[in-house]
Amino acid sequence: MTLAWQPFKVLPFLFFGLIPLFYLEAEIRRNYPHSSRLLFFAYAFFSLMLFNSSTIYWIWNASPEGAISAFIINTLMMTLPLFIFHIIQTREGNSNKMWSFIFLWLSYEWLHTNWQLSFPWLSLGNAFSYIPVLVQWYEYTGVAGGSLWVLLVNYKLYTLISTWKERTPSDNYGKVFNLTFFYLFTPIFLSLYIADDRQEKEASAKRQMADVVLVQPNIDPYKDKFEGMTPEAQTDKILALAETQIDSLTQFVMMPETALLGSLEEGNLQNAGVYQKVLVFLEKHPNIGLLSGADTYRFYQGSVKPSLTARKYSDALFYDVYNTALYISKFDSLQIYHKSKLVPGVERMPYPEIFGFLEKISINLGGTSGSLASDKEAKVFYTYQKTKLAPVICFESVFPNYVASYVKKGADIICIITNDGWWGNTPGYRQHFDFARLRAIENRRWVARSANTGISGFIDDEGNIVSQSEWWKEAVLRAKVPLHKEETFFTQNGDLIGFWAMALGVFEIFKLFRKKR
Repeated sequence: MTLAWQPFKVLPFLFFGLIPLFYLEAEIRRNYPHSSRLLFFAYAFFSLMLFNSSTIYWIWNASPEGAISAFIINTLMMTLPLFIFHIIQTREGNSNKMWSFIFLWLSYEWLHTNWQLSFPWLSLGNAFSYIPVLVQWYEYTGVAGGSLWVLLVNYKLYTLISTWKERTPSDNYGKVFNLTFFYLFTPIFLSLYIADDRQEKEASAKRQMADVVLVQPNIDPYKDKFEGMTPEAQTDKILALAETQIDSLTQFVMMPETALLGSLEEGNLQNAGVYQKVLVFLEKHPNIGLLSGADTYRFYQGSVKPSLTARKYSDALFYDVYNTALYISKFDSLQIYHKSKLVPGVERMPYPEIFGFLEKISINLGGTSGSLASDKEAKVFYTYQKTKLAPVICFESVFPNYVASYVKKGADIICIITNDGWWGNTPGYRQHFDFARLRAIENRRWVARSANTGISGFIDDEGNIVSQSEWWKEAVLRAKVPLHKEETFFTQNGDLIGFWAMALGVFEIFKLFRKKR
């Protein structure tokens, strides 16, 4: 399974990587009936721990504690569908209940995308991110459609192999044809047809364009970002890089996550040194709007009750810290969005009403320690050019439904600001960049991505890379981005496959307990 992901990118392994676990389940059930549950759980947990640790090992570079937590939680979440499936198989008299496993696995992916310990990085459908031409139908299904495809092929191939000797040669050849044509190639043909049809329609479409410049300043997140280089010097560097590409036609400049630092109190931004530098830049280029990441905070004044994430400044004064996106323009009022999908254990302590006492041991990453506050939902930035921007901050780009909520609110361009240098030159930043290609397909929007370090670039509405930066190099990229207004089925309805699979998975578990009783 690992070989199907970045950096190996041997995609065919994805379609039979689960088969050894299916064989393992059947062998343990037949040969060790009295200890099968514990034995199978141990084998499945160990196998999936290998998959997790060898695919997202790069988290260790940023935080060994975070990596260990991610490995264990992800592995447990993946093991549960297999373990429950094993119990179902045992209680059903060894009948073939593979459909139950598919529902249960998709339920795990849906849950792991929607609870406060969410880390949907290894949802099976994400593995197609580096070959988006195969999954153009994500505009209907989202990533869950890719996961369903992978599970179906694994299931059908396992059934074919395990029952091969029980059928005649002609029956076997017929099933091989069905598997190859209907389950493996039909989704590919459908995807190619959708892509070809879109290209024809786009060739004749007349769309408004937005002239966008994005900056990758390549400031070392460990040595310079929060300690070695002053906030004013960083702002000067980013604005100077932008100056190399902008002209009178430029409409927007994008700066990466936490580009603006230095005592940015939201009630007093006008007096911050870095904010003043931005205003001077905009006086010089009045037609340009600037979308930037920032590290901001806000005090609780008067009798306003502090939030669960508030920090104590004095006996009577509390404040919240945010990972923020700002839209600043000479002709628009300041617009602020606070990152909502926070990284568990790094930017947020999950379920603070229960685990608030663990706040002091949260991981220091990103310039702040302790839980950040957040907005409750996505927010769209409105510009005087009547363009609507989706300010997606870093980890949020991994969540299909959440990104779709920006577009459902009218966003014309998906603007991702991030800082991927924490993991070093590993597959992490490449996987993260490729996931943005899936968000482009799901919503049929162009993506403009500004990274402090990692990969910055432009991605078209079919998930194709139009331009991109190199790793660990300064870059300024410019593109004319077509503005799409229509909404896809996925944008309008979200992850229906995951939702209904969750309902069916809960039903299977309910039946299991009912039979036991």
